[in-house]
Parts: sequence; structure tokens; C-alpha cells
Amino acid sequence: HRCGSLQVATQVIRTRRMARNSGGARRQRRPGAQFSRTGGFTLVELAVVLVLIGLLVGVMLLGNGVLTQSRIKFVANEFEQLKVAILTYQDRYGALPGDDARATTRWVGRSKDGTGDGRISGSYQDPPPAGNPLTALTVDAVSGESLNFWWQIRLAELVTAPPPVITPVAQPLNAFAGVVGVEWAVFGFPRLAACTANLPGEIAIGVENQLDDGDPRRGLVRAAKQNVDNEPIATADATVTAYATGDADMYILCRRLD
Repeated sequence: HRCGSLQVATQVIRTRRMARNSGGARRQRRPGAQFSRTGGFTLVELAVVLVLIGLLVGVMLLGNGVLTQSRIKFVANEFEQLKVAILTYQDRYGALPGDDARATTRWVGRSKDGTGDGRISGSYQDPPPAGNPLTALTVDAVSGESLNFWWQIRLAELVTAPPPVITPVAQPLNAFAGVVGVEWAVFGFPRLAACTANLPGEIAIGVENQLDDGDPRRGLVRAAKQNVDNEPIATADATVTAYATGDADMYILCRRLD
């Protein structure tokens, strides 16, 4: 009887050991099984990643659109503000800024007279001279007044003056490093026009549509396609009938100011 009981106890111990070993084996396999399940992305995880990518792309596109509209509005407003400044100068002093022949009596020792012929000489992109413009700037019926324009209109405090390290006759630049200047009788305009250069096609289209009729050859706003940065209007392509928006396309836009 004792032998039988011993055999039964031995069998129970063996059974328990086998159960423990089996459980341990199962527990040892679990990490491997878990690793195999987490080695790749599930469909849910992939869906979340795709949604996040879509949101980021949408935000970037929206941001680019907002920036473009902001730049279009800035260029258009710059044209309008310049027109108001010119009209204010004419109303106040009875002369066209840059051509004002009485500037030296008004701003003694810090200005230069224009010719007083009712026109503006020079081109929108003329480089400002180095040194003191009192001695370095030549103003006559052929050149100089498109630069003197900025000097006189700044002395009248109608536009913001540049920092002291920059000559007061220098033209401002737009967001595309394009010169903002004035030129007489360009694109068939009978009088003065404000011009801004290096505008990408999408900006030029937006400004044109905001201020005029969308045609680059007629109306209050006209354009020429540039071949190089800040190109003279005389050498730019003024035959364009529509704006292009390629990466290399840029335009000079001029707005009639009278």
C-alpha cells in the first residue's frame, strides 16, 4: 500500500513538473511572439501616419497661399501709397518730386534741385552714386531725377527714409530684391509710372488682377518679362500677352501714377 502511494505521489510530482516546464516554454515563446507582432506597422498605425502627413501638407500649402496673397497685397498697396505721396507733394509744393526746382530753398544744404521741366529724367533702376549725393548726384534733363525723386519725397517725410548708412537717393527694394522706382512715359503711359521688378508670375498676376484688367499690355498696370534681375524696361520683353508662372518667370510691373 505504501509502495502504491509512493508511485502515485511520484506521478503527481512529474505531472506538476511537466506543467511548469510547459508553462515556462510558453512564457519563453511569448516575447518572440510579441516581437513578431510589433516588427511592422498595423493598418491603423499606417492610417494615422497618412492622416498626419496629409494635415502637414495641407498646412504648408495653406501657409504658402497666405504668404502669396500677403505679398500681392503689399505690392499693390505700395503702388497706391506712392501715388498718394506724389499727389500730396504736388499739392503741398506745386512740383513733381525729383523735378522740384525749389527744393534747395526748402531744405538748405541737404537737397538738390530738379530741372523744373515737369518731367522725370532717368530710369527706374538707375544705380545710386557712391558718396554724398550733394556732390555725387548729377541731376539734369537726361538723368538723375528718378533718384532725386526719392530724396525729395523722403525730405518731405511722405515715405520712410532708409537707415543713415544708405544714401537717401537709393530706391527701396521689394520682397524679391527687385528695385522699386519711377520712370517717365514707359509702356506707352503719357506721364510718370511707378515700377517694381523681379516679381514672380503668380505675384504679377495677383497685382494685375487686383489693380487692373489682367492684360499686361494695357490699362493702368502694364508689364514686361525680364531676362535678368532689375532689367531696364528698354531691354525687357514688353510683348507678353499673358503672365507665366514658371520658376524662371519674372516681371517688371509698372502702374500709371497720373
